[in-house]
Amino acid sequence: MKNEILINLIYFLSAYIIFFLIYIFIINRKRKKYEDCKTQLEISYIVNKFNLDLRKTKLSTIKWALTFLNPLIISITFLLVINIESFTFAIIVGFIVMLLLVYSCYEILGRILKKKGDKNV
Repeated sequence: MKNEILINLIYFLSAYIIFFLIYIFIINRKRKKYEDCKTQLEISYIVNKFNLDLRKTKLSTIKWALTFLNPLIISITFLLVINIESFTFAIIVGFIVMLLLVYSCYEILGRILKKKGDKNV
C-alpha cells in the first residue's frame, strides 16, 4: 500500500515537472508579446468569461497562473489514467476528468482574478 502511494506520488511529481517545463520553455515562448497572449484560447476564455479588465489584471499574471494550473490538470488526469487497466475505459475516464478539471479550475481561477481585479480599484 505504501509502495503504491509512493509510486503514484513519484509519477505525479515527475509528470508535473515535465509538463511544467514544457509550458515554460515551449508554450510560454509563444506568448511573449501582448497580442500573442490575447490570441491564446485559454487566456481569451478566462478574460471574456469573467469580464476581466486587462488594465487591472496583468496578462502576465494570467499567463503564469495558467502555467501552474495546466500541468496540474494534466498530471492529475495522467495519474488517474495510468491506474486503469482497460485502455478504452481509461480514455473515457481521462477525457471526462480532464473536462471537469479544466472547467472547475478555470472557474476558480477566473473568480480569484476577478476578485483581485476588483480590489485594485
